[in-house]
Amino acid sequence: MAGDTRAPGMRLYRQVADRVARIIADEALKPGTRLPPERELAARLNVARSTLREAMIALEISGQVTIRTGSGIYVTETAASAEDDLGPSPLELLDARELIEGEIAARAAMSIDANRLMAIEASIEAMAKAHEPDTHREADRAFHVGLAEATRIDPLVSIVDNLWSQMFSPIFERMGVLTGLFGDPDDTALRHHRLILDALAARDAGLCRARMQAHLIDVRRVLLRASAFSSDTPGNS
Repeated sequence: MAGDTRAPGMRLYRQVADRVARIIADEALKPGTRLPPERELAARLNVARSTLREAMIALEISGQVTIRTGSGIYVTETAASAEDDLGPSPLELLDARELIEGEIAARAAMSIDANRLMAIEASIEAMAKAHEPDTHREADRAFHVGLAEATRIDPLVSIVDNLWSQMFSPIFERMGVLTGLFGDPDDTALRHHRLILDALAARDAGLCRARMQAHLIDVRRVLLRASAFSSDTPGNS
């Protein structure tokens, strides 16, 4: 990933956010000024567009820019101080989940019993019946933690629960809202979960792994929707 060199103790998106803030200050950009298109700014900073998007959300949360979906990113009236820590990079968090939860799903297929299978099915039904985003997400969490429980390896349960806790961080919450991750009208996550359940019932470890990874790759795809951040033509992220 171009330009992804990290200073010790500081998240990459935070470093990029600080660089953008310096551009705003050094060029004395006035409130209401539209920042350069995402593609141009990413090239100027020599960073991936996905990292730049996370940085822009960090700046928005700290009050330094406003993101207008489909229009662009604008300097705000005030330059508030940046938050110290808004949580882990959403895209890095999904990378970790893809690696870890894919293997958990495969292991669960080999060790799951009838009771745990029923509990996982119940979490999917709870998702289907949920009318509020928070209720939906808690049922989603129960599904993933339930898979870890089905492995019968307690440390994996703690790992998955901790990964999920980080998905409620300020930066993940805002990125999810901007990209439409929360409240997907097609409820793609629900369909993915049912496919994983079918593979679990068939005790097919390879298929469980593949379907879990496909599910998390799709979540990442949604978070990379460029239209939420700029009006320029989406490109490779």
